[in-house]
Amino acid sequence: MSPATHWTPRVCFALWIAFAGGSLRSGEIDFNHDVRPLLSNHCFSCHGVDDSNRAAELRLDSREEAIARKAIIPGDPANSEIIARLRSSDPDVQMPPPSANKPLTAEQIQLLEDWVREGAEYQQHWAFRRIERPLVPGADEAPGTDHPIDRFVVRRLRSKGIPQLSPESPKATLIRRAYQDLLGLLPTVSEVDEFIEDSRKDSYEHLVERLLSSPHYGERWGRHWLDQARYADSNGYTIDGPRIMWPYRDWVIHALNQDLPFDQFTIAQLAGDLLPNATKAQKVASAFHRNTMINQEGGVKPDQYRHEAIIDRVNTTGAVWLGLTIGCAQCHTHKFDPITNTEYYRLYSFFNSATDANNTGATVAVFEQEMFGWPPSFDNAAKELAVLRAELKNLQAESPDQSPLATLNWEWKPSNIVTAVAESGTLLTVDEVGSVFAGDGVTPSDAYRLEFTVPEAKSPVSALRLRVLTDSRLPNRGPGRAGNGNFVLTEFTLEVDGQSIAIADAWADHSQPDYPILNATDGDAKTGWAINVNAAQARAGAVMNANHEAVFLLASPVQLNGRQCVIRMRHDLNKQYLVGRFAIDASTILPSKDGPESSSSNLVAVRARIEELEALLPGKGSPVSQMIMADAAEPVPTYRLERGDFLSPLKEEGALTPGVPQALQTSVSTMAFENRLDLARWIVSRDNPLTARVIVNRVWTKYFGRGLVETENDFGYQGASPTHPELLDWLAAEFMENGWSLKHLHRLIVTSMTYRQSSNISPDLQKADPGNHLLGRQSRFRVDAEIVRDQALAAAGVLNPQLGGPGVYPPQPEGVYDFTQNRKNWPTETGSGRFRRTMYTMFYRSAPYPLLTTFDAPDFSTVCTARVRSNTPLQSLTVANDEVFVEVARKLAERVLDTATSKKPDDILEVMFQRCLTRKPSPAEKDALIAFFHRETERFESSPDSAKDFGYENSAESAAWTSVARVLFNTDEFVTRN
Repeated sequence: MSPATHWTPRVCFALWIAFAGGSLRSGEIDFNHDVRPLLSNHCFSCHGVDDSNRAAELRLDSREEAIARKAIIPGDPANSEIIARLRSSDPDVQMPPPSANKPLTAEQIQLLEDWVREGAEYQQHWAFRRIERPLVPGADEAPGTDHPIDRFVVRRLRSKGIPQLSPESPKATLIRRAYQDLLGLLPTVSEVDEFIEDSRKDSYEHLVERLLSSPHYGERWGRHWLDQARYADSNGYTIDGPRIMWPYRDWVIHALNQDLPFDQFTIAQLAGDLLPNATKAQKVASAFHRNTMINQEGGVKPDQYRHEAIIDRVNTTGAVWLGLTIGCAQCHTHKFDPITNTEYYRLYSFFNSATDANNTGATVAVFEQEMFGWPPSFDNAAKELAVLRAELKNLQAESPDQSPLATLNWEWKPSNIVTAVAESGTLLTVDEVGSVFAGDGVTPSDAYRLEFTVPEAKSPVSALRLRVLTDSRLPNRGPGRAGNGNFVLTEFTLEVDGQSIAIADAWADHSQPDYPILNATDGDAKTGWAINVNAAQARAGAVMNANHEAVFLLASPVQLNGRQCVIRMRHDLNKQYLVGRFAIDASTILPSKDGPESSSSNLVAVRARIEELEALLPGKGSPVSQMIMADAAEPVPTYRLERGDFLSPLKEEGALTPGVPQALQTSVSTMAFENRLDLARWIVSRDNPLTARVIVNRVWTKYFGRGLVETENDFGYQGASPTHPELLDWLAAEFMENGWSLKHLHRLIVTSMTYRQSSNISPDLQKADPGNHLLGRQSRFRVDAEIVRDQALAAAGVLNPQLGGPGVYPPQPEGVYDFTQNRKNWPTETGSGRFRRTMYTMFYRSAPYPLLTTFDAPDFSTVCTARVRSNTPLQSLTVANDEVFVEVARKLAERVLDTATSKKPDDILEVMFQRCLTRKPSPAEKDALIAFFHRETERFESSPDSAKDFGYENSAESAAWTSVARVLFNTDEFVTRN
């Protein structure tokens, strides 16, 4: 190799700098691009902001301190200690020390020496500078372009000898790309044809507006956001019980569809509960930070897991909105970024007053579909229903003997308790007769979770009976665990498949004065059902230490067979006042409206009106309870924790006030911080230099496969520099100054020629920019896990477009829960729910839906700002053989055959090909697939049993077309966004 073409380490380093966002060195050395990466990688861990283990009390992240210690003498590298140490061969003097295993190359040392010679100027880190709008390049710098994004990109290309962008993609490719990116779906054949035939100059712009107005836009971009919110339908850890969080998911979808300004979107999620006169939607939104995991295991220390939840909230906030590795400062001052250990715990203090501990805390009642906006009649009916239910409760409390439940002839069927566990993790004992005993392992205010079935209940269940039973192992024989045998049951609830089932009425054979049974159904932790007796009751023959029973009438009968049925019993009021031994029964009889009824006309009228309203609100009359954020009345003091240990608060240093890192405050005035609302408002203020940059970069990543800052989760010193810094800042300013409108940002990006260009790579581009850092072409990458299945549903024409609601249970392989602590119930959908979008699939953290795991979806135990992508044989095997894809392939074949105007194989294939790949097949592709179709037809004709595997008894041809559909689903092009 000649000297002219020899790639020295210095040249390689310079090229890395160029493609990482800097420019090849010409003239003065740029500190941020050329020098800071070297100092950060090799020096700052020992000579940075962290003073806990700083070597020689020398800081190299501060120019003033480096000069004061003579480490750097601007303009005089010969007498600068840093250069002498770098060039020394003495292991006792050399820096970095050999033990650090971070040597600099001779070229890197020369670069630092040249920098000192040029004056050793420092610059503020690019990401911590206040965002100012750069000027858009002029036409002379980027000829042939009008779009501001294109101007920035073309100017950069031309500076590297690349004259222009790649040609625009063909229309068929463009509409497929836009559908995948904006909706996560495929266009229909007719939509593609209409777009191709549309000769208007702005036909593409019209397409973009239509897609941005689609309700599926909120689903697609909501899925991206839910990754960051670590959304899941279960608590996590090994028990991993189900939770109701889908109203929050639906709020996200609705907010994005309505283009809720991102600053309001942020504030609602970080502090919606603290807003003045907070709406229900804003409270639901605050569940962003109730997506933390909940440990239900035995021996759980509530204070430890509360601390871990707060740590998760701090680190997630830092990752999502600030793009910083905030968590590195949990145990010590950050080794690289200017975030001190004290500043970390000042952030911690924003969340330290949250009232939730483990799975308790504030909740809000939400009706199904409420986040998407009911018609006014629904809103009014729901409000009236809530008022009437409260009135009914008062009437029944005044006249408990008037309950019709007392006079009905119930037929009770015993339940089968599958699992019985306390919230503390203690297992409850289930005896041979099916009763449950709570032993000494339960905690003073424990709650019980019972998963059960009713084997003999073939009809819908209308009521449940709780029998509390005496036992010699309990104080005074019980049936409670209190010293006198009493208990206070504060809440008795039923969940079916994770959704709360409303209880319309309740009756007990005996209640302690002021502790009626209806208290156990009111959602109030400060009321409950108890069984002590007063003097009058004793004279009437009432006895506390005896068997008693309570009946809970469901608002509507519910089919329980084949579904996950969970009863929760809470004891929040008095310590040790827990139910000790009990049994659960069920009844399928329907109380007759003509049966015994209260003599109170008011009671009858209220019940009748409730029935009318429930009929008006089918499936919506019973709200579900979702966790939300709420703060204690008085702030909880926060102390710095020694080495991050929650058992070692440094109280001698004094309590910390809430605050944000000083390095991130770009305003000359200091903002006063008191609570999460102040933090949220600062995060989306112009004084914060990070949020707008981080968000526009993350959006850009979804459109190009890589961000303008490649390390989209690290905008700190260790992160990559932006490839197009002016474009990044221009987009950030544009985003903020146009009302934080995400749709405006999306529109801006997808209408640019940079987005619309072809992904084909020319030889010149391959040579000049093989990694496409300069954006001279579009990128190809695999679609997300959920979209693989959604595209198949869309291609087959079976996608159920319903938005929101509880999670669904599409088919999944057997044995998914064989290795989980609790075997989960998976009532496979048989109706249209089988074909809902994949984002609505019930998601258990301990055992996610297998398709999602196979295609690299995270388990959402922690924040995920960018998914990884892999290419494995298992992915291909899944698409080829999984029950879901085989069924959908059959549906595609049926749809094409049923609607085909021509029965010629060539014509059928062309339609099927277009439905899957949005284009017509080439002659070679058509020949290969037709030949495959004929071979499959012959195979199924010769082996009819093989056709039965696809659900066809007598049609070899239909089975063969199903095989063709499976091939199309399993092509790289089908699962790729081009």
